[in-house]
Amino acid sequence: MPNQAHFFLDTELFHGKNKNAILDQIQGELTTANLSVSFSKSRPHHSLYQAAKLVATNRRYKEDQSPIVVIGNEASVNAVLNAFLTANPSKRRPLLAINPDVKHRSVHELIHIIVSSLAKMTIQERPLAAISGEVPNVGTLYFFDTLQVGPDFSALLPDFQQKVIWKKAWEQLLSFWGYLSRSQDRIFFSWTLRQGTDYQHNAKTLGLQIRLVDLPGQSPFMVRMVNQVAFPKILWTYLQGKKGRQNPSRRGFITFSLAEQADFHIRDLQSPKLDGSLLKAGAYSFTLKMAGSYPLIQATTNHQKKNEKKN
Repeated sequence: MPNQAHFFLDTELFHGKNKNAILDQIQGELTTANLSVSFSKSRPHHSLYQAAKLVATNRRYKEDQSPIVVIGNEASVNAVLNAFLTANPSKRRPLLAINPDVKHRSVHELIHIIVSSLAKMTIQERPLAAISGEVPNVGTLYFFDTLQVGPDFSALLPDFQQKVIWKKAWEQLLSFWGYLSRSQDRIFFSWTLRQGTDYQHNAKTLGLQIRLVDLPGQSPFMVRMVNQVAFPKILWTYLQGKKGRQNPSRRGFITFSLAEQADFHIRDLQSPKLDGSLLKAGAYSFTLKMAGSYPLIQATTNHQKKNEKKN
C-alpha cells in the first residue's frame, strides 16, 4: 500500500482545450487511489506557494508526517518547498517531484509513477541552498539546483559540455524578442556582488541565474547571466559558443564560480521575477549560502516499470 501524501498541482503548466479535463482526471485518479491527505492546485489569483502555505500552517497537519508530491517544474517545487520550510524550517518532509509532461505520457501513466514511487519510498538526500535577507521581505528562500532572477535566458548561455536543447533555446529567443519589443531599458536591472573584500558591479543585466554545483572540490555555486546587448549579438554569441569559441563573456554572456556567504544587492528591479514567481518591484538584498540537505523521493522510471512487469 503506497503512502498517502499532500499533493500540489501547478495548473500553469497545462495548456490546450483539454486542460480542465486533464486536471480533473488527475485529481479524480488520485482520489480513487486513496493517495491524497490533501490536494491543492494553483489558480489565477492564488499561487502554488499560497496554496502550500495554507496546508503547511493548517493545525490539522501539525503532527502529520506525510510526504509531499509536487506535480510541476523546478519553480513549482521551490515554491512548495519554501511554503513548508517557512512554516517550520526543521521539519523536512520527503518530497516527490513529478514533471507532468502530459504530451508524452497519459494521466494514467503519471499516476502509476506516483503510486510506485510512494510505495518504494527510495529517499535521496539532495543539497539545498538558501538566500537570506530582503527577498523582498526579511526572510529566507530555499532552492534546489537553480535560482532564476529576471527573465530566463539559460538556453542562450554558452555551455560547451551541454547538449543543445533547440526547443528551449527557440522558446527563450521568442521570449527575448518579446522583451525587446517592450524595450530592454524597462527590464534590465543593476546589481552588486560582494564576496569577502571583492566587489563586482553590473549596471545592465537582463537575466541572472544562480546554480548549485554538487561536485566535490568545486565552489558550491555558479552564476550565469546575460547583460544588455543587441539581439543580433546575443544570437551570434550563442552560435559561436556552441561551436566551441572561447571567452563568450565579451559579448554579454558571463559565467563564474562563487563560494558561500556571497552578498547580492539588486537595485530597482522593474520586471521582478524570482525563480518563476512574480514579485514586487524594488530593491533586493540577500546572502547566498548552503542550507544542508533535503530528503527527495526518487521517481520510478518507465524502465523500472518494465523490469517489474517481467519479474
